[in-house]
Amino acid sequence: MNFVDIATIIGFTASSLVVLLAGMTIIRARQRVRNIAEVGPRTTKYKVSKLRLSLAGAIPGLSGEFESLSRDLKRAGFYSPNALVEYLAARNFIVVIFMIVGGGMAVAAPPTTDLPKTILYITLGAIVFAYIVPRVIVSVQAKARLGRVQKGLPDALDVVRMCLTGGLPLRDSLYKVSREIEFFHPDIAVELEVVRRHADADTMTKALKEFAKRMEAEDVSSLASLVSQAERTGTHVAQAVTEFSDGMREHAKQRAEEKANKTTIKMLFPVVLCLAPPVLILLLGPPMIEMRNFFRDAHQEGGVLDAAQYTEEASAN
Repeated sequence: MNFVDIATIIGFTASSLVVLLAGMTIIRARQRVRNIAEVGPRTTKYKVSKLRLSLAGAIPGLSGEFESLSRDLKRAGFYSPNALVEYLAARNFIVVIFMIVGGGMAVAAPPTTDLPKTILYITLGAIVFAYIVPRVIVSVQAKARLGRVQKGLPDALDVVRMCLTGGLPLRDSLYKVSREIEFFHPDIAVELEVVRRHADADTMTKALKEFAKRMEAEDVSSLASLVSQAERTGTHVAQAVTEFSDGMREHAKQRAEEKANKTTIKMLFPVVLCLAPPVLILLLGPPMIEMRNFFRDAHQEGGVLDAAQYTEEASAN
């Protein structure tokens, strides 16, 4: 087996794995809850096979890694109880396939050349890539969705306040609000629907605490504590929600101003790296060219620094 055959096998295997990973990602992405209609019992009917459980436990994780991953999956919208197992099974499957294929190619390669070592290095890089990249994607999705939830929460609270002042209880208000804002803020609509269903199964205080634990955001935690305290003390929730909504908008304004102030410092590096060199070239370029021409012409015959000219003048005198 020559180098061309091995390179062809590596290219075909890599392309197949990329297509397989993309297909599995597309299929599993459908389990992500994107609107209220998908918040239902369909995710609880699926039973994980023993093969997936075995693949999920094939690679051990670090301390606290699974808990952090489970929180990020829920924050990203994967509310299926088997989301963690599905993620680990898909990731570990790709990693194991890379290990088997890369190891087989390294064994089949000519031992007298550096090809086995190169294949092992490529396999190691592919394994690290397959292990890290899915986790990064989940983290990015979780942060993006959390930002959308925080952005839409003040608008949702305004509608909740109107429902509460109109005489609706808090649970019915959440049901009404989740349907009204689904088009503009589908993520917060899904979260409010989840909170309402948790409240139907337990209590509103417990549902709000789970909401705050799921999001791990300061605004959501403050809202959960505020509503829970209002329910315990018997005060009107509408007034508390109104004040909290106004406070959230003020905090959002302050965060935007803080980001705007940081922009000046962040723009300093592009200015120095991108604009300073052209300015220096424009300012120092012509004098440097003139100086180069001066030293080039000065040493020529008849120039200012022509030694022969000064020698002739000295001889004449």
